[in-house]
Amino acid sequence: MAGILQKIRTLTLGATNDLLDKAIDMNSPTALRQYVRDLEDGLNKLETEAAAQAGAVRTSKRESEDLQHQIDAITESIKKLLAGDEKAQALARVKAGTVVALKQQLEQKKTTLVNQEDASAKIDAGLERLRAKHQAMVTRVRTLESMDRETKGKEQAASALNAAGNLLEGGADISIDDIQSKMRARNDVASEKFDRAMGKVTPAEDPETTSQVDSFLASLKTPAKSTSA
Repeated sequence: MAGILQKIRTLTLGATNDLLDKAIDMNSPTALRQYVRDLEDGLNKLETEAAAQAGAVRTSKRESEDLQHQIDAITESIKKLLAGDEKAQALARVKAGTVVALKQQLEQKKTTLVNQEDASAKIDAGLERLRAKHQAMVTRVRTLESMDRETKGKEQAASALNAAGNLLEGGADISIDDIQSKMRARNDVASEKFDRAMGKVTPAEDPETTSQVDSFLASLKTPAKSTSA
């Protein structure tokens, strides 16, 4: 039994301590997530072992109580036999041998129970340490993930602000007056081009036609004279 208990302490408590003492990059979400998974696996195994050890303690207690009940019952029967004849006393002696053997078993069971309770207490303590560590690491992971999301949000906002700033800086040397002046100059050029184009499609008048046109226009401006009967 001592060898089994030692094996339990070596395999469960030793593994628990190794897991708790494991060096972790506390600023790496990826490393912490893996560590949390390792802790959860360790918790599952240790919880199973803790339940098994607690069950063994319960079994040993029940068996100890059963042995004590047997010892008490046989002892009472021995007391009655001792009051009888020689044959009864001989039977009492045989029963006394049984009581002695049962008491030896009971002492062994009590020793085993003490060791089992010690192992169970240590496993429960290790389990609580693992649970506390797991909770702390889960909190740490959530904190880092929140910081990571906040950092990415700030980086995106900074990128957008930088782009907007670049646009504003690029237009800082552009004057509205300069733009209007350039547009007017372009309009003047366009007007000149238009007038010249119109000159090409308007036929030129010869001198005779010009004189006739002038006379016609003058006649339209001079009121007609009235004639008397």
